[in-house]
Amino acid sequence: MRWLRRFFYSDDPLVKLVGSLAEPEAEMWRELLANEGIPAMAKNMDALSAAYGASPANSFDLFVRESDLERAQVLLAPQEPEEDPVY
Repeated sequence: MRWLRRFFYSDDPLVKLVGSLAEPEAEMWRELLANEGIPAMAKNMDALSAAYGASPANSFDLFVRESDLERAQVLLAPQEPEEDPVY
């Protein structure tokens, strides 16, 4: 649990890596980053979901330390869906 203490009590600020994710997707990406040694945090950004007990689709954001941002972006690049080509 030392990594958790370092994660929250550090001079290295948290930055948003990606936003508007579904909960399973956010947790999958968080675990992928953790397996590569990058601590990450998935946070539900919908304030009302705690009151009603349900999260709307795509309300999770994924945060990492600023020093890990570039490496995390490289790791998640193959996971991000590509936009449909315009014909």
